[in-house]
This record gives sequence, C-alpha cells and structure tokens, in this order.
Amino acid sequence: MEMVVIDRKGRIVIPSRVRKKLNLKDGDRLLVLNVKDDILVLKKIDVEKILRDIAREVAKAELDLEGLTREVEEEANKIAKEKISTRY
Repeated sequence: MEMVVIDRKGRIVIPSRVRKKLNLKDGDRLLVLNVKDDILVLKKIDVEKILRDIAREVAKAELDLEGLTREVEEEANKIAKEKISTRY
C-alpha cells in the first residue's frame, strides 16, 4: 500500500514501485471507479485488447453486423415515426 497526495490541479503521482509492478507507462489508460463514498479504484485498461476481444467474439458468434445495423436503424425509424404521429 502506498500513500499519495493530490496536488492543486487534482493530479496524483503513482509511486514508481507501483508503476513498475503494473508495467504502467506514459500514455497508458486507467479507469477510475468510485466504489463507495470514500473508495476509488484505478484499473489499467488496454483499449486495443478490448477491441480485439470484441472482434474475436463477434467473429466466433458469426454475427451479421450489417444486418444488425439495418435492423436497429429500421426499429429506430419506426419508433421515431410513431412518436411523431402521436404528437400531431
């Protein structure tokens, strides 16, 4: 466990021991989660890995993304038309 201090601009410095252990480097992204009133969690995220995982799951599920997009657009248009027709 390490103690850190927030500066006037709201920044904190992650101690070098922690950065080395987590292999954090310049440009890495961290997700900030407010778990409870006084608990914050920083989680390292790898956006490229997340996108690769999503692409792999889509391919594995053999999803027709173009078809899904069309269906979503059609449903959105239908809902919009219904809302417009009830107003006038």
